[in-house]
Amino acid sequence: MAGKRPPLPLILTANELLDGGVVYFTRAGWSPDRAEAFVATDEPGAEALEAALEESIEQGAVVEPYLIEAGQDHYREQIRLGGPTMLYGAEARNVPL
Repeated sequence: MAGKRPPLPLILTANELLDGGVVYFTRAGWSPDRAEAFVATDEPGAEALEAALEESIEQGAVVEPYLIEAGQDHYREQIRLGGPTMLYGAEARNVPL
C-alpha cells in the first residue's frame, strides 16, 4: 500500500458501490455495522487488511476503501455515517427557499 498507514488497531472502511452507504470490512465481506469490522491489532492483521484493500480496489466491489484507526472518532467519519451532505434531484427541488 502506498503512503503511510494509520497506527494500530486498524479497520478497513469504504462506501457501497450502488447506494454510497458506509461499510466496514469483515472476515465474511462488507457490513454496514462497524461493530462487525475485522480489527487488525498486530502486523499480520494489518497486512491482511492492506491485502483486502488492494483486492477491493481491483474488484471494484466498493468505492474508495481506506484504512482508519479502529478507535477513530473523527469528524469525517461522523459525517460519512450521516449520509450525503448535499441534496440531489427531487430532494433538492423540494427544499423551501
